Amino acid sequence: MGGYGVSVGLYGVSVGLYGMSMGLYGYLWGSMRYLWGSLGWLWGDMGCLWGSMGGYGVSMGYHTLRFYWWREGGRLRPFRCCRARDVGWSVLDVAFSPDGAHCLYCSWSNYVHVYDIYGDGDTHTALDLRPEERRFAVFSLAVGPDGREVLGGGSDGCIYLYDREVQRRTLKVEAHEDDVNAVALADAGGQLLLSGGDDGVTRAWDRRCLGQDRARPVGLLTGHRDGVTFLHTRGDGRYVVSNSKDQTAKLWDLRRPAGPASWDYRWQRAPRRALTSPPLPGDSSLMTYRGHVVLNTLLRCRLAPPSGDGGGQYLSAGCATGAVIVYDVLTGRPVRRLTNHSGCVRDVSWHPQGGALASASVGGA
Repeated sequence: MGGYGVSVGLYGVSVGLYGMSMGLYGYLWGSMRYLWGSLGWLWGDMGCLWGSMGGYGVSMGYHTLRFYWWREGGRLRPFRCCRARDVGWSVLDVAFSPDGAHCLYCSWSNYVHVYDIYGDGDTHTALDLRPEERRFAVFSLAVGPDGREVLGGGSDGCIYLYDREVQRRTLKVEAHEDDVNAVALADAGGQLLLSGGDDGVTRAWDRRCLGQDRARPVGLLTGHRDGVTFLHTRGDGRYVVSNSKDQTAKLWDLRRPAGPASWDYRWQRAPRRALTSPPLPGDSSLMTYRGHVVLNTLLRCRLAPPSGDGGGQYLSAGCATGAVIVYDVLTGRPVRRLTNHSGCVRDVSWHPQGGALASASVGGA
């Protein structure tokens, strides 16, 4: 519906509207004007996200969530702010329930919290993941299509499933050798789960045959030389884009997974500033995007929605230099560099209807 969005933050968030006309890449990018400025005393933002209907969004700060209505013409009106619970350092990720009534958030904590956006009180419900490690974080969240199951990626290398109806953790899978930085749902039914870790591998899991004792991925996406920082899908069960500490983003076709990997990513780490390198053996990605800098934090990239003006032809990525880099998905070339931020841009989020791009910076808007 394209009615709301969310930004997660340490230092600021901004939303930009752009005009487009047909041209070399399908249309030329018009001027960009930012609608979301500094959030007052809030030092910055860790991320941003639009709701599935596009009617509102949320900004995520160290300990706060701020919600904004989206109005025609790109106007944003704040309507709610809450202080997050049980936060270690900062809120790390947020996700909306399918009905848009709840916002889920995570941090350095054993709990994922569910905030009632429209409730009369300040209601936060804690979901205990019961990890075994004393110091634990959930770096990434995804919510099932019916809102019942919550998927989380942990600092212990495991993925977690929590059932909100029975109010308990139902699954814990040892998925990666190190931190699970990213999780995503690949299909509309929520049966194909994805996880990306510091081992540089993205793994696909079939929910229907997933058990704690005999958990095996149904597919591997291998080709990154360093840790995966984020995964984004359109929910069509086909394509996923990954961002990585090897300074690249990659587009994958889930119908073409790689075979078993014969190398260890932990011992094949490329220099962080390497901008060109030959593909690794077994790299099954469709396209590699270079031009953004991934440093300091888990930077994100997202595919434009197919319903937008460009027909889903674009990919946006946050950059540690304070820029937002927009790529042509088909050619892999950067087509736009937005430089209005003064610090590292950790997150970007396309409006569901394709008319706006939100960005969140840890250095202020």
